[in-house]
Amino acid sequence: MDDFRAFLQEYKWRIITICVGVVLSILFFTIGFWRTLLLAAIVTVCYFIGRLLDVGGRGRVKDAFDTLFKK
Repeated sequence: MDDFRAFLQEYKWRIITICVGVVLSILFFTIGFWRTLLLAAIVTVCYFIGRLLDVGGRGRVKDAFDTLFKK
């Protein structure tokens, strides 16, 4: 078990990027390039909203949208 954890620790980023590559390849071949790109954009926006909620709560999200969409 310790050998496996050491392996995962040593090659963590390689394993993660290979898994992301496999998932992206499956998505490209099943739903197409543009739908995969749209899915990635939606997930990215949701990640940043979640990050704002983690850092400052609902007020931080409101401030970010006010800054982004101010006239």
